[in-house]
Amino acid sequence: MKVLKFGGGCLKDVHAIKKLPSILKKYDNKIIIVISAFGKLTNLLERIYSSKGRDVKEVISFFKDIMLQLNFSNELIRIIINYVLDLSSSNTSSKASFLSIGELISAKILSFYFHQINFAHNLLNAYTIIQTDNNGVNSSVNWDLTVDKFTIYKDKVLTERSLPILTQGFIAGSGTNENFAITCLGREGSDYSAAIFGNIFNADEVLLFKDVNGIYSEDPKKNPSSVFFSELSYETAFKICNHQNTVVHPKTIKKLQEKGIPLIIRKFNDLNCPGTRIR
Repeated sequence: MKVLKFGGGCLKDVHAIKKLPSILKKYDNKIIIVISAFGKLTNLLERIYSSKGRDVKEVISFFKDIMLQLNFSNELIRIIINYVLDLSSSNTSSKASFLSIGELISAKILSFYFHQINFAHNLLNAYTIIQTDNNGVNSSVNWDLTVDKFTIYKDKVLTERSLPILTQGFIAGSGTNENFAITCLGREGSDYSAAIFGNIFNADEVLLFKDVNGIYSEDPKKNPSSVFFSELSYETAFKICNHQNTVVHPKTIKKLQEKGIPLIIRKFNDLNCPGTRIR
């Protein structure tokens, strides 16, 4: 089992979305695909949430443009637009629920596209597995409840003939029934989501596909002489990322270190680049 996470910086346009299946087919069916909201959608949703009226017209336009380029039927486009409207109107009291529109709709569109090109998979909403306290956009994982939820689903998703699992990063759930709320794991939470799934599924490795080559000693844009690391120990990577490097959040590294699961940073647009391996 491998966990493959694709950030919004990778899935920023239709060209990138169409490229994704060719990458996934390099792996066998035992993969978990974790995605962030497309492009800079989370930033847009944050701006809208803070504005008067919280008009999601710009969000609908963004999604509609992608769906038209993917040749979705008018019926599918209508379904997605109604989904956006439902999520935005029923959850305006919760910032976490409002921001979750990005991940939920992006995953839904990707799932529809996968069906369109006959890429078999199962869509699993992350909030059915990852459980947190109810602290809105900066919620903390409740590990006991998360493991309980995983136990319920594991027989379904870990069968011999199981299909790739598509799920969302960043979002989680808290409570049950009428007390249920969508929560978020904080900014850069999608990497952490991948680490959580890697941990509970006992993955062989977790791969984070990004728009960078890997981890450097410093930001190479600011310091061209910075050193590129092809391999790092968990401890060294944690220190680097905890001080000056923002490629990976330190808590992502820690969660994989617990079970000795390798973490690999790969460049989405240059798969020949070996990236950085942390173990």
